[in-house]
Amino acid sequence: MTSRVATRNGFWLAAAIVPVATILLFGFIGGLTDINAWMSGIAIGFAEASVLLFTGSCIHQRRRKAAASKAPFTIAMGFIIGVYAVSVILEVILLGNLFKLSGPAYLKIHAMTLLGFAVVLALVSLIGRYAFAHEEKEGEHTARKRETVAWVGAIRGKLNLLSGEDIPLLDRDLAELEETLRYSDPIPHASLHEMEHLIREKIALLEDQVTLIGEVSAEARPEVAEETARMIRDILRTVQDRNMQLLHAKAGST
Repeated sequence: MTSRVATRNGFWLAAAIVPVATILLFGFIGGLTDINAWMSGIAIGFAEASVLLFTGSCIHQRRRKAAASKAPFTIAMGFIIGVYAVSVILEVILLGNLFKLSGPAYLKIHAMTLLGFAVVLALVSLIGRYAFAHEEKEGEHTARKRETVAWVGAIRGKLNLLSGEDIPLLDRDLAELEETLRYSDPIPHASLHEMEHLIREKIALLEDQVTLIGEVSAEARPEVAEETARMIRDILRTVQDRNMQLLHAKAGST
């Protein structure tokens, strides 16, 4: 990892040094007075900096194990930078050396190429950032859903450690709740955050209730078991209501 960081930093340092050296080299080749030579050096320098910065950024993303959503946009940005670099080289060779355009026309062409490159690259980068943020948000919600399903599964495991005629019925209800949560959409609407919090609060109370089943006397157990069944059904209705409201919310936003 240390060598990879050093390599990345080396590319970023080169992105600052190499373009300056290229600009000075072109300037000296042009005798310090040829404006087109300076402009060619600046254009080539920008292309070199773009390639080096992009390479350093790719190394940085690999080190951080960037999300899969970034890959298509990284490839697109690499393609755009490659096209820009090739365009600059062709402009320098053809327009700067072969046809020897006048200074203003040569500057205008390079400026238009740089502006177009910057706009397209910025758009792709913004879209990529949005896709990555959306994927991260989905990942958080999916992890929260898995955590909730595992929580209910743990409560079932605690319930099945108990014995009694009422345990299989409660386990069947808990299994239905677990399956409903498992196949629910993990991406909640912003308006349903309070309901998500309510569901988790009810599950926490249910966990305490299951613990209580094993602690009460035999005489009080049927009543506690019935209360537990009511709590499970209440949570199940809340989850189903939440899923229905989410469907309506999504339909309203499309």
